[in-house]
Amino acid sequence: MIGGNELLVVLLVSLIFLGPKRLIEVIRAARGESDTLDLSPSSPVEQEDALIFHLEELRKRLIYSLISIIPTTVVCFFFAPQIINFLRRPYGGKLIFISPPEAFIVNIKVAIGAGIILAFPFIAYQIWKFVAPGLYPNEKKIFLGLIFLSTLLFVGGVSFCYFFIVPLAFKFLLKFSYSWFEPLFTVGKYFSFLFKLMIAFGLVFQTPIVILFLIATGVTTPKALSRYRRHIYVLSFVLGAVLTPPDVLSQILMSMPLILLFELSLLMGKMVVPKREGD
Repeated sequence: MIGGNELLVVLLVSLIFLGPKRLIEVIRAARGESDTLDLSPSSPVEQEDALIFHLEELRKRLIYSLISIIPTTVVCFFFAPQIINFLRRPYGGKLIFISPPEAFIVNIKVAIGAGIILAFPFIAYQIWKFVAPGLYPNEKKIFLGLIFLSTLLFVGGVSFCYFFIVPLAFKFLLKFSYSWFEPLFTVGKYFSFLFKLMIAFGLVFQTPIVILFLIATGVTTPKALSRYRRHIYVLSFVLGAVLTPPDVLSQILMSMPLILLFELSLLMGKMVVPKREGD
């Protein structure tokens, strides 16, 4: 069964290759709907024209972003040995591969990942070009600030994971090895473990963005959120158990930054949002 992430990828790929008009036709055919436009007031033709326009703009920005990744990936492929050696340092030992194409595939994956990182400024610019036309001047400033803050938080989360969490996780996990155990990590398994952990921490460090957005839009207030502090703490440990490898240390190290980020978000929310009456 296709999950939400897989469905999103399928839709985006279909949008790129088919275009918005053809994609809408395919979706209608799959749902057994008529191609005739509904001209009733609730669904005017202008709405569909606007949808096609926005999808066409999204398609253009996606294509530009994908094209920007190609040259950066090619460059990173030539530096893949240095990048892999750098990413191997938290473990420190040698890595093995158990199938002929495994090492090559890892080089490709690392090059693509590094290429996306190098191309991110251009990708962020494409996101900005897609969103900016629908924003007011004051909203544009806020959005640019959120992109900058989100990038810093993601880099901070990935760096925190790489320099502190991963070495501690390996140190903790390898304590369960006995004298008759010999740790031999395959290149593929190691980088899969490493990337999942770093991406998870990068996403967790986006917590202040989410909370500030909820406060700024009036969905909640710092005072209201503080009433659920204990619930947030419990949820943090639950997320730590779900998002990290199945060891207690990684779960604790995952949940503690989330708790600290929550407290920081409350503090920032009190500073940037004017106090409402009754708060």
